[in-house]
Amino acid sequence: MLLNEVSPPNLNPVPIRELAAQLRLAQGFSDDGSEDALLELYLRNATAVIERSINGALITRQFTYRTARWNRNGHLHLPIGPVGAIDTFQIIQSGTTVDLTEDEWVMDPGSRRQRVTGPGCRALPTLSGGAVAELTFSAGYGPSWNELPDDLRHAVLMLAAHFYENRDGEIEADDGLPFGLSAILERHSAIRL
Repeated sequence: MLLNEVSPPNLNPVPIRELAAQLRLAQGFSDDGSEDALLELYLRNATAVIERSINGALITRQFTYRTARWNRNGHLHLPIGPVGAIDTFQIIQSGTTVDLTEDEWVMDPGSRRQRVTGPGCRALPTLSGGAVAELTFSAGYGPSWNELPDDLRHAVLMLAAHFYENRDGEIEADDGLPFGLSAILERHSAIRL
């Protein structure tokens, strides 16, 4: 199984001013904005950590996913969500590519661990003899920062502020994440059974 991000998230407009306000950084001086590059770095890193934590994409972007097997029911659980649309679904075997049409598969609605099945919840076509399935799809809550759920935007700002305030590396690794961040992320994490 291999998941590739086709393009990086577009964090424009990067919420640098929101983070600066949360950190209560001074404004109105001649050097106003001198820390913008550092704040943007922390915002991007916080976004990546939160995406990894919830196993989801915040800002919508394209992914490709390649797998050589389905689950035991012949279904495919997508590795990242929320998936907005599947653009292509192909089976590749011995250099031959077969496009599956939209009447040959169904994506369950939802935002966590979305599942692709055959019509009527039947199994997908069998992958055998070295065949692999490759999907291209878009995943994320929206195309911009303002489209994100409020709690996830708050979580990104909290974690970026934590990174900024502890940039000297004085905190031990087992001190964990800022208070309350786990509670926010738990709501968006995939349930594993």
